[in-house]
Amino acid sequence: MRHHPAPSWINPAFRLIIGGREWAWPALAAKAACLPAEPLVADGHDLPGLVSALVAGWERGMPIALLRGGLPAPESMVETGPLLLLETSGTTGTPKRIARSFASVLSGIEAPRGGDGGRWLLTYDACGFAGLQVLLTALAGGGVLLADPDMDAAGLARLAVDGHATHISATPSFWRMLLLSNATPSLTRITLGGEAVDQALLDALASRFPGVPIRCIYASTELGRLFTVPDGREGFPAAWLSQPPGRYSFRIWNDMLQVRFADDWQDTGDLVEIVGNRVLFRGRNDFVVNVGGAKVNPALAENRLLSLRGITDALVYGIPNPITGAILAADIVAPDWQGDDGWRTRVNQALADLPTAARPRRLRLVETLPLSAAGKKRRIAEEA
Repeated sequence: MRHHPAPSWINPAFRLIIGGREWAWPALAAKAACLPAEPLVADGHDLPGLVSALVAGWERGMPIALLRGGLPAPESMVETGPLLLLETSGTTGTPKRIARSFASVLSGIEAPRGGDGGRWLLTYDACGFAGLQVLLTALAGGGVLLADPDMDAAGLARLAVDGHATHISATPSFWRMLLLSNATPSLTRITLGGEAVDQALLDALASRFPGVPIRCIYASTELGRLFTVPDGREGFPAAWLSQPPGRYSFRIWNDMLQVRFADDWQDTGDLVEIVGNRVLFRGRNDFVVNVGGAKVNPALAENRLLSLRGITDALVYGIPNPITGAILAADIVAPDWQGDDGWRTRVNQALADLPTAARPRRLRLVETLPLSAAGKKRRIAEEA
């Protein structure tokens, strides 16, 4: 078979391991060569097919639609050139498809050239922006990607140990689950992204993995990586509002973080607050719930719950109510509270000084929280 050279952004030492089967560059290159002319589509449940589609799209100068299940596959594409058609996560509703230049996505990849590229655990849907970043980083660095798209979070935690993962990039929700599982892989790098990170979680990770660098990445599907916070503290330095850490500038407008892009200020959708010398994230603007005419941020109660001893994770969200239109509900993960009749009292006491509308009226203990394919908490309201 004729040797197929790897594109400049792929280190041919890369290996993909799924369910014990290993894929190396020659097999992936051969698969890419067999793909039909158009349209190029890829599904995160077929990782060899995804890598092959990326290679084919790059070499042929064609767009690639990355499917996450929220939108149907396009029958044809009007876009031209090496583009990635990405779906937003749809955490709070219907996802949308956006086009990103393949070259611009590759420009944000930070990977070692030569040496050990690390053993990466894939916790995200590889067709989402965060998962794609992990995949491309492993490809560029010649690392090993450990993956099983059909495995739940607990299974991935076991895979991290069994597969000797050294690098994990995941949402705070995943990291809380990993801490709860007592899995302790031999990590050399910890990365968090996709959701607001609280200090208690960062401290718990530092305690479980002493000396391991912890980075919090702030990014969006539309703009890519905006900045990285490496100091192990929640939020980011307030000084960055006047002295940006990179090519983007930031400001706070009506309690929302805005980013300057193409000479225009754009809302990020993230509510923030300056506390001391830090800018802290206070949830998404589209998470806000209208409770009897009062607009309530569920993050107020959720942050209180996460600070309570015994609670490993919590989710606060709105559910329909015939009188007020909506009320807040709280799902709480607290394994040590099972059989403890006093847990409701402790929760209500912790929330007592919040505005009435901001206090969850339905409280329940759950074993796990529902996560989206992006690894984020699902906040779509359910029937009461």
